[in-house]
Amino acid sequence: MTFANRVGFTIGTGRCGTLFLYHVMEKEPDVASSHERNPENEAFQRYCQWHRLPVDTEGFLATKEREIRADLDHRAYSFEASPYLALSVSELHERFGAKFLFLIRRPDGVVTSFVHKGFYDRPYSVGNPDFAPGYQDQRPNQFFTFFARISPRGEFFRTWNDMTPVGKVAWFWKAYNERTLEALARLPQDSYRVVRIEDLDYQKYRELARFLGIDAKLTEVDFDALRMSRPHAFWRKRTVDLWSAQEIAEYESQVAELAERFDYRYRIAQLVDEARAEKAESVRLGRIPPPKSAPRFWRARRATARWLRGLATSVDGS
Repeated sequence: MTFANRVGFTIGTGRCGTLFLYHVMEKEPDVASSHERNPENEAFQRYCQWHRLPVDTEGFLATKEREIRADLDHRAYSFEASPYLALSVSELHERFGAKFLFLIRRPDGVVTSFVHKGFYDRPYSVGNPDFAPGYQDQRPNQFFTFFARISPRGEFFRTWNDMTPVGKVAWFWKAYNERTLEALARLPQDSYRVVRIEDLDYQKYRELARFLGIDAKLTEVDFDALRMSRPHAFWRKRTVDLWSAQEIAEYESQVAELAERFDYRYRIAQLVDEARAEKAESVRLGRIPPPKSAPRFWRARRATARWLRGLATSVDGS
């Protein structure tokens, strides 16, 4: 079985459009599309790659090969969307001749979404920050979550561990994107594309499909329907207009350089009005419930006044 021009991946930080592209490719009749289909294998591989641990990769690649061969038994093309694979592009390209779409999304969107999911909501317990961290009980019901949630090493670890979840995820957005770009730079230029998800319209999709080696048949109507579906729009996230001064300072200091490189606004003062407008529109469309009104204290005040009048009357009559 030949793999040439038959294997592709979309990668990124997560919360950046990889799930969307999986659903798009799922509609293509010639494509076997999957999303994070083996998180234990892929998250462990990401952990080892991030910390540059001397771990043999053949088990990871052999598992991937079985999955890809199964795809190609019934489809012309194997496509997987998985943020976990971003640091393994060299191994995947060498083994399968794979091509890659690296999706990047504006940092405030990624950060608010990951914080809502509970990313880094517990401090790490680390004795020696020069070592790769041992197991952290981040989400006991999904062991691989620990491997997926990477952390810094060295002196900066202490600073990072004292940050708010917003600051920690902002670091992740910067650091993981930078390492992914470094990994891609070691590949032939014709084996990957870097795409801002905000720029991914139908024409851009067809261009990327041709690059991967896919004869796209999805219609523009179906593409736009998927793009507008926004499965996470029903989450009531804590948006940037509610961030504290500390969260804002941590966020801006972490994302500034890379955000400017990709022409993203990152100053929270520039984003507050937009966040409030999007929230109001989500309420109007019924995606999220309206905010709870403040408690009505007038009833309590009236009852207290009656009680005090009654008390005064009883004192006067005694």
